[in-house]
Amino acid sequence: MKAESAQNKQQENRKRRVGRLRRAPVRLWEKAVFLGYRRSKVDQNENQALIRVQGVNTKQDQWFWLGKRVAYIYRVQNTVNNSRFRVIWGRIARAHGGNGVFIARFNRNLPPRAIGYPLRVFLYPNRSELDAAALRTIKERQAGF
Repeated sequence: MKAESAQNKQQENRKRRVGRLRRAPVRLWEKAVFLGYRRSKVDQNENQALIRVQGVNTKQDQWFWLGKRVAYIYRVQNTVNNSRFRVIWGRIARAHGGNGVFIARFNRNLPPRAIGYPLRVFLYPNRSELDAAALRTIKERQAGF
């Protein structure tokens, strides 16, 4: 009797667990990597950071990411506002070539130790109306207007 009731309870618990909807966590950012600063042979612009966004490989994919916000999150020793993490915010300014690399500008220039470290590119601000208008003008130019 006791063994049967224990089995019934286990089956009921399994049904409850399966019955719950397991939602995937919503992630409003995409991974990126800080490649370095925009530079020439003899000069380097620390206020222009080159970043590569994961999953962006073509010029058509790059339109979506222009203007999106970028965050460099790093850990520090001191606790401020009950947190040991700090953030440097920036924005994607323009594309750099056609292979998923962008030029981003940050409120404070990224430190050199951040080269190779991950960044977060957030999916906002949403510019869907602007993207549609930009695509319309490109098509008009190609059509010969």
